[in-house]
Amino acid sequence: MTKVDIKEWFKKPTTIRIIILIAVQAFLALFFDVFGLGAGSIGTFTFLAYADAFTFAGTFIILLYPPLLSSDGGIGVLVSRLGTGLHIGSIKPKLFKNTPYYYTLISAVLTLGVFNALWIGGVSYITNLAVLGTKRVLNPVPFIVIPVLTLTFASLISSQIASLMAFFMFKKGLNPDIWVYPTMSTVNNILSTVFYAVMIFLLKPANWFSDSGEWVKVTNGTYFAIIPVFLYLVFISVIVGRNVGKKAYRKIIKEAVPVQTVTLTINSLTGGILSRADVALTSLPGLFLVYPALIDTLGDEVTIIANKTSTNLALGSIEPKLSAIKDKDLWTNLIGVGIAGLFLHFIYGIFGSIIVGDFQKIGLVLGISLMINVFGFLVVQSLALILIIFGFKKGLDPDNFAVPIIASLSNLVTSVLILFFTIAFAFAI
Repeated sequence: MTKVDIKEWFKKPTTIRIIILIAVQAFLALFFDVFGLGAGSIGTFTFLAYADAFTFAGTFIILLYPPLLSSDGGIGVLVSRLGTGLHIGSIKPKLFKNTPYYYTLISAVLTLGVFNALWIGGVSYITNLAVLGTKRVLNPVPFIVIPVLTLTFASLISSQIASLMAFFMFKKGLNPDIWVYPTMSTVNNILSTVFYAVMIFLLKPANWFSDSGEWVKVTNGTYFAIIPVFLYLVFISVIVGRNVGKKAYRKIIKEAVPVQTVTLTINSLTGGILSRADVALTSLPGLFLVYPALIDTLGDEVTIIANKTSTNLALGSIEPKLSAIKDKDLWTNLIGVGIAGLFLHFIYGIFGSIIVGDFQKIGLVLGISLMINVFGFLVVQSLALILIIFGFKKGLDPDNFAVPIIASLSNLVTSVLILFFTIAFAFAI
């Protein structure tokens, strides 16, 4: 075909053309997830490159990493409601002098961020006592200060970036439901990993253990970190006091907290699962490096469809029935986004091993990456659509619960598959 023929073919409203165009648009939106390899690189070279120093602390470090990485501190709720709010006019595309609803939304998101951190810390502490054996940390203070400070800094920065990006996209005539969350989930992963690495550097968990591997005590810096945690909790208490009387604030908290309680619990338990594979992950640094990008992209693929479905339900363009899957706009989006995600996972599988210089295991990392995308996308997407449709029929706002559930399921599916393959790899060698 000549260049003219190709151009004319793309002008025809065929199903294949629509799918290809969706795949291209989704790939461009998801391509920012490639920077998730940056988060993975930080994690890998911080947590695994010093495996000798973290002989005993490595299990504790990996325990907290999945839940902190998967908790967006309420940013998912923010992005979902920004897209819907901008379309129906309840939010204006500007950071200052916006609607009261927008500032109520920001307050709710910051509140959810603190709730996420405290819940992650509590469940992770219990998991630590239950599964880490002699490596368990008896002092609960690290499980408070690390999640709170990590997610506090990440969510404060991410909420502003997410708002600015959504406003910019909306003004340019682009759909924030497609473009914003994939970018912000990656930004949030990078920020969470950076701040978590900083916490590990400052609190020095490698010094918490004796030469025999038993936990002794935490460092003095851990207790000093209680001061900024206390100050931020006071700040959030003021926000809660000023907004608790607002219906919109209570609705967001009421609908989001129960769902996030479940998803954060799953994420924290996932950390316990993944911590059992710490030795195998040390042997597969390429897989550990792509881990943030894998859960990020899988979650973003499903979220793109979920956000568009949520907006279409709010606008009334689709009915809240499972038969909505027959809608051409929905299933062509599913196929197009799935193709884009599969191609990205191929990139992760190749470059993850190249970055760490582990060329011998490049095929294994590639295979795991592709399997995670294929099975993960089918499972998580199916569950997400069912939850969104039935939730909407029950009068719930999908923007409050869809993204947290998707992120949690993506984390769980990815971590379980990684655990399975790394254990299989460990037995093989």
